[in-house]
Amino acid sequence: MDLQAGSVPGKVLGGTEVGYVYELLKANVVRGRRTMSLVLIRVDGGQQNDRLCVRLVQSVRRTDVVFAPGREGECGLLLPQSGKEEASAFLRRFAGEYDGGTAGIRAAVLEIRHPDLSFEQALELGRTGLVQTEESEWIRFVDSGLGRPAETVKVSVLDPDPLFREALSMSIGSLHVPSVTLEVRTFGDGLELLESGWTASWHPHLVILNDVLPKQNGLDVLHALRKMPNEQKFTVLMMTRRNSEEDMIYAYESGADEYLIKPFPLRLFEAQVGRLLARLWS
Repeated sequence: MDLQAGSVPGKVLGGTEVGYVYELLKANVVRGRRTMSLVLIRVDGGQQNDRLCVRLVQSVRRTDVVFAPGREGECGLLLPQSGKEEASAFLRRFAGEYDGGTAGIRAAVLEIRHPDLSFEQALELGRTGLVQTEESEWIRFVDSGLGRPAETVKVSVLDPDPLFREALSMSIGSLHVPSVTLEVRTFGDGLELLESGWTASWHPHLVILNDVLPKQNGLDVLHALRKMPNEQKFTVLMMTRRNSEEDMIYAYESGADEYLIKPFPLRLFEAQVGRLLARLWS
């Protein structure tokens, strides 16, 4: 049986079709700040490789892609929801169920995070990894040298006190989050934020708001944000002087991600915001 590109329609991709699918998956990964893995597998003996590709097609998830790289003895995988740890776990589980086990199998795993890494470059890096594998270490992790691209995260601070707003803004500006550029704006009222157009872009958005605001209070703003079609991009930190259990439960049920009771030290605020930003970006 000859399992070349296209011999199993909809199952094993090859040719330009693979590159097209790779670019689509990569765009989704970059936009969603996730990680995709390209896995290249080589088996000694062409017939053994044919069986390997068939078994891979039977074993992968519906979201995964099996492809023919174009060289005899090779089979490839695109795992759009997996980093190298998940890819390695899949390979070891698969090898445990495969007839030949790990005998004669070599695999290279490359994480895809950056929009500038082309399919051809990724494939060559994978092949370099295959050459470097050893019998005792049949899975080789390859580094492209391209990390996750820097991204802008918007931060909105809403509080009626201008001095307090400025203090929080300066405190946020002093934070360092790798691969993230913070754009901070302050607002004295909820209506001012909602009418500013500042929430319209696709950027991840951290909203730090006081529960009591003139014209439109914090809970009203929270409800408005959670009704937006892209509401998942918002991470909301609610500030309040109310510390009753009922108030906290209501804020969380309304869509707040964290709750901070005033007055609070700036160091605690910075730690809370830093943790939210790290979680938002992870």
